[in-house]
Amino acid sequence: MRVAELSTDVPFVVLASAVWDTTNPVNAHQIARRLAAAGHRVLFVDSSGLRAPALVASAHDRRRVLARLARGLEGPRRVAANLDVLSPLTLPAGWPGPLRALSQALYARAVRGAARRLGMARPVAWAMLPTQLAAARALAPRVLAYHAVDDYAANPGVDAQWLRSREAELVAAADLVFAASPVTCERLRRQRRGVELLANVADVELFSRAATESWPAPAPFAGRARPRAVYVGNLAAYRFDFEALRAAARALPHVDFALIGPIGLGDPRNPAREAEALAEERNVLFTGPVPQEALPAFLAHCDVALLPLLENDHTISCMPLKLWEYLAAGLPVVARDLPNLRGLAGERDIRLYAGAGAFVPALAKSLAEAGQGREERVALAREHGWPARIAEIRARVATALR
Repeated sequence: MRVAELSTDVPFVVLASAVWDTTNPVNAHQIARRLAAAGHRVLFVDSSGLRAPALVASAHDRRRVLARLARGLEGPRRVAANLDVLSPLTLPAGWPGPLRALSQALYARAVRGAARRLGMARPVAWAMLPTQLAAARALAPRVLAYHAVDDYAANPGVDAQWLRSREAELVAAADLVFAASPVTCERLRRQRRGVELLANVADVELFSRAATESWPAPAPFAGRARPRAVYVGNLAAYRFDFEALRAAARALPHVDFALIGPIGLGDPRNPAREAEALAEERNVLFTGPVPQEALPAFLAHCDVALLPLLENDHTISCMPLKLWEYLAAGLPVVARDLPNLRGLAGERDIRLYAGAGAFVPALAKSLAEAGQGREERVALAREHGWPARIAEIRARVATALR
C-alpha cells in the first residue's frame, strides 16, 4: 500500500507542552525542529502552563515568570530555518474559572495573530496540552491533532477536574488523537475510537555518540570512582524515589550515583529536604542540569542508567523519553515495574524491579552485567528514533488531509 505523502507547503503550529528555552528538549521541541528540517513552516508556541507559579517558594518559577513577561512583549521570533517561536502572555492557571477562560482566549488570540503574521494559512494544529482547544480552533486548522504525552491531570498542584473536562472536549473535537504510552492510549480510547499509539522515542543520533565516540570525563566526575549509576531528569518528589536511591547508595558504597537534572521542577512541594538527605551520602553526586548536547559525554562515563520512579497516577501513565536515550547511549536500564514498561524488559537491556526493596538487587545484577550487550542496546534504540517517528507523523497527517 502506498504511503500518503505530505507536501511541505503544509504549515504546522505546535502548541507545546513546554517552553522553547529549556535545558533538556522534549517531544514538542523534537517535532518542531524536525518538521522544520523536513521543509515545513513551523510555529512553536510556548506552553500556557497548567498550575499556578509558586512565586514565593520557587526561584525557578520566579525566573520563568520574568522570562515569560519579557518574551511575551515580543512577537514570534525566528530560531532556525522555517521555525519561529511564540511566547504568549497568559494568566496563572490557578486563578478562578472565568479568568482561566480569559487566559485561554488571550492565548488563542496571540496564536492566531502570530500565524497570520507569518503567513501560515490554515495550518495543522498540533496540540499537546488539554487546554489548547481554543487556540487550535482559532487557527481554522486543516487538521487538528491532539498528542497526549502525559496524564497532566495527575500532576500535583493542578485542577484535575478542570483538566479532565478540557481534555474530553479536545479529544472529541480533534481529527487525530495520539497517545505517547499504552496506558494513556487505553484511557483515551474509553472516550473515543481511533486513538493511536505514538510512543515516545529518542534522539538516537545524539545519544548513541556516548557509545560510539571517545569522551574525556566531564569535570564533575573527576576523581570519582566507577562503577557509576546515573539518573537524568527532574528530581521531583512526586515522581523520583529519593528513599530508594538513598538505600541503594548505602547498600552499594562502592557504586557512584550521578544525578543529572534540576531539583523539584514543577513540584509545588519543596523536595529540598529529600535532596539534602540524599546528598549526605558520599557516593551521591548532584550535577544540576546539563545541556542535552553535553549528555553523551556524561553517559559515556556511566555503567548503568536508572529510572527509580515512584508508583502513582502520574508515573503509571508516563513513558519516559530517557528510557530510549539511555539505551541509545549503550547503557542497561534499571526501572520501576510500571505498566508502560512491561513487555519491554530484557535481561541485559531493561531490568524491572517491583517495589523499593527490589531496587538494590536489580541494580547489583545489572552492574555485574553492564559490560555486555552495549552494541545490541544501541541497535535496539535505533528502532525507536525520531526520523521514523517524523515520517510516521507526516504520513498520518497526509492521510487525514486526503
